[in-house]
Amino acid sequence: MFWSLGRQTHRSPWLFLLAAGLLLALAAAYGADVIRHLSLAPGWDVPESGSANARRQLQRQLGRDETPLILLFRPRPGDAGKVADPAYRQAVETVLEAVGRSPGVLGVESYFSSAERTMVSSQGDMTYALVRLQRGNDEGIGAYQHLRRYLVSDRLMIQTGGELATYVDARQQLERDVRRAEWISFGLLAVLLLWVFGSPLAAALPLVVGGVTVVVSAALLKFCTLWMEVTVYAANVVSMLGLGLAIDYGLFIVSRFREEQARGHAAAQTLCITLATAGRTVAFSGLTVAASLFCLTLFPQRFFQNMGLAGGISVAAAMVSSILLLPPLLTLLGPNLNRFALPTLTRRQASQGGSGAWNGFSHFVMRHARLVLLGALLLLGLMGLPLRHMEIGPADSKSLPASAESRQVQETLERAFPHTELSPLVLTLRTQGAAHGEAGLTALYALTQQLRALPGVSRVEGLTCLEDSLTLADYHLLYRYPEAFPLASGALAQFARGDHTVLFVRYTADPATPAARELVRRIRALTLPPAILDMEVGGFPAEHLDYVDSLAQWTPRVIAAIVAVIGVLLFLMLGSLLLPLKAVLTNLLSLSATFGGLVWVFQDGNLSGLLGFTPQGKLEGTVLVLIFASAFGLSIDYEVFLLARVKEMRAKARDDIQAIAAGMQKSGPIITSAALLIGVVLGTFAMGEVVFMKAMGVGLLFSVIVDATLVRMLLVPASLRLMGHRIWWAPRPLRRLYKRFNVSEHKEHPCHS
Repeated sequence: MFWSLGRQTHRSPWLFLLAAGLLLALAAAYGADVIRHLSLAPGWDVPESGSANARRQLQRQLGRDETPLILLFRPRPGDAGKVADPAYRQAVETVLEAVGRSPGVLGVESYFSSAERTMVSSQGDMTYALVRLQRGNDEGIGAYQHLRRYLVSDRLMIQTGGELATYVDARQQLERDVRRAEWISFGLLAVLLLWVFGSPLAAALPLVVGGVTVVVSAALLKFCTLWMEVTVYAANVVSMLGLGLAIDYGLFIVSRFREEQARGHAAAQTLCITLATAGRTVAFSGLTVAASLFCLTLFPQRFFQNMGLAGGISVAAAMVSSILLLPPLLTLLGPNLNRFALPTLTRRQASQGGSGAWNGFSHFVMRHARLVLLGALLLLGLMGLPLRHMEIGPADSKSLPASAESRQVQETLERAFPHTELSPLVLTLRTQGAAHGEAGLTALYALTQQLRALPGVSRVEGLTCLEDSLTLADYHLLYRYPEAFPLASGALAQFARGDHTVLFVRYTADPATPAARELVRRIRALTLPPAILDMEVGGFPAEHLDYVDSLAQWTPRVIAAIVAVIGVLLFLMLGSLLLPLKAVLTNLLSLSATFGGLVWVFQDGNLSGLLGFTPQGKLEGTVLVLIFASAFGLSIDYEVFLLARVKEMRAKARDDIQAIAAGMQKSGPIITSAALLIGVVLGTFAMGEVVFMKAMGVGLLFSVIVDATLVRMLLVPASLRLMGHRIWWAPRPLRRLYKRFNVSEHKEHPCHS
């Protein structure tokens, strides 16, 4: 197939470029506004979990499709006003009156309307209001943006916070981070590629592939939004992985083309050999990395499905762009590829012979294979030691830079409002008959008493929690004639609809702590009164508990799927059963070192000042899963390029030691350069302000560094030497299958123009 593609490309390069140009123009026009079509809702909820069911019932059965927004009021600098001052109250109520008329606002609650003392700061100079916004199809963003124009006061400073404000701030920051990272990456990559290739024309080609990959990936991501919701975080994954791998793939193909060109082959033969070797390896590598990322779609959470889809799309786009766009460009440039070469070019090409530094280094490693292998394993083990105290927890607004308004609001609430309870547990219940009927009220009253008796519960809000002095008999009387009692009619409107009702459980623990999640478990374990048919527990602690439980259940399955898919693909390429096993084991060791580094930096807070983030004492589980899938794929990427070259050399030399040395000499400099280039891309994304993407960038950068040094330079050649020819073993039936499909070997067919 690749020989045929080489022949067709060499015969009609302009036809390929014309088709590519048309597709690129369409993709650029279509995908230019992709960010605007991505959802703010991250999609971390677990479908059919208790928390997801509670949210769905709250929306569908109780008609409460809303999202809360926090408005924080404080005096302007130099003003010593207090919340109790009449002028302060008038200023707040003037703003809230205008907010209440804003489209999409369902209700406003303040200290002045509820007399809830917890809504006033401990110093008495700040207060906050809760605004309930209609969620709608845009998660309430439109209503939020419209509302902001009313947040003007001559006397007070007003800031917005809460989940929605945090998501909006995150999206805006991510958009700025992506744009900045792409521009910085391209500038640095241009300089480094010029250093690697020594020729401006050769250096420009991987950049062209990188730019095309980002444009095409963005268009494909927008196309996916036509039938599914895609989170805004997917755009960063597309840019980071797509650009990095496109540069790598372009580097491998252009380097091989120049190598074959230097051997004096005819132009058509040079292109065919390049595609049959480097092109085939890029195809397998891209397929392997994309397959490992697509395995994330096995998770039930939409977030992981989005990330797997975005990562797979970007890798596939990088692979296809490299294989279909580079060959016609190489054909047209031909001998001019090295035109305007720098003086270093001749020296660089000469170093690619069979007796270079990499050849000598690989022989040194193989002479001391046991010692090198033991040392590399010990070093990887030491780097993974911080894993012993790894803590997994949810992300919050502290993931944003300190200048973000939503983060400032959260920190102010934590510091100045010690008793605020803004993340209650939400219990949705279905009763036998109407919720305010005798049986329903009796059951609700009994359940309320159980809830109040639980450790950590501060208060419960619901139909039978209106006043502490009311008895069950009082509630029966109130709800028998609700039209006569405003207290009862108001409670029915707020808490019940038919046989569905809701309870809000306030608690003393921090919502992100294990104590809050333990309270969820206790509530779910309660024995329900007979008239309550079912109960679902939602709210932030419940959502996080369901999320962690889902990770524990699905992560081993996804890892097994990734390992199985990669094992099969590596076998089909290399024809060995032991090589895929060795690759998986060494890459798992590499990943343990990567995760140890993440714990040391992002959980323990080391280098937080240098990297510019606030350590939270825990790692977000989402980041760990994404780094595992991405880093595992990238590690296999370099494994494929090294082993493919070793296998090629082995077919010629029939000597394992010489094949390993020659393979290291041919691929070592390119893999090192590729790791440097993708490291630049990952490093620029690590410069972003959102901790989620910073951790992704740093984690993948660390993984690439470890893999290109300890693993690829030491662990792999040492293990290949110790196992010798046995590493290429496969059972006879599998060997026959491999030879039947012949997916790796290529025969040098004539390739005429």
